[in-house]
Amino acid sequence: CIAVGYAEKQPQPHLLIQKSVLVSRPFAGKDIPFQYRLFNIGSGPAYDVTLEDDWSAEEYSVVSGMVSGSWPQIPAGGNVTHIVVLKAHSFGYKSSTPAKVTYKATQDAADVQVGYSNDLGLIPVLSHKEDNKLSAPHITEWLLFIAMAAGLGFLPLFLFRPQVSADAGKKKVKSN
Repeated sequence: CIAVGYAEKQPQPHLLIQKSVLVSRPFAGKDIPFQYRLFNIGSGPAYDVTLEDDWSAEEYSVVSGMVSGSWPQIPAGGNVTHIVVLKAHSFGYKSSTPAKVTYKATQDAADVQVGYSNDLGLIPVLSHKEDNKLSAPHITEWLLFIAMAAGLGFLPLFLFRPQVSADAGKKKVKSN
């Protein structure tokens, strides 16, 4: 005789962490917002959730927000968003590391589960000169474009206008 026992399975949390830059072109000396999104795709709530990220003080300074966060609970199927705004001190490729998230499956659990976000890799931070080039109104370029387009538009009118002879304007007198 074989006895098989089934233990009730405790609902378990499972957190996914997404780290992203909220601007398409980060510039040195300007605000660069970073967003962390934590999704609980598990069947139970996550307790004592903490988020920690490490940004180099040599490369960045915190403008607003905090590089860490904590939440008492993230319910099953729930999500939270955390934003920190940093400023890069110089241009070039800046390093980024994955953010670390810790949480517990139950409020009184002794073991802590650890998860990591995606790695953004090297972040290209552009210089002030590139910022001015990309955001300038380019008035000179537009005026040159309009002048050249107008010139090309009127060129066929000058080339293919009907020829008027000198005799065309005079009336002929009939003689009898």
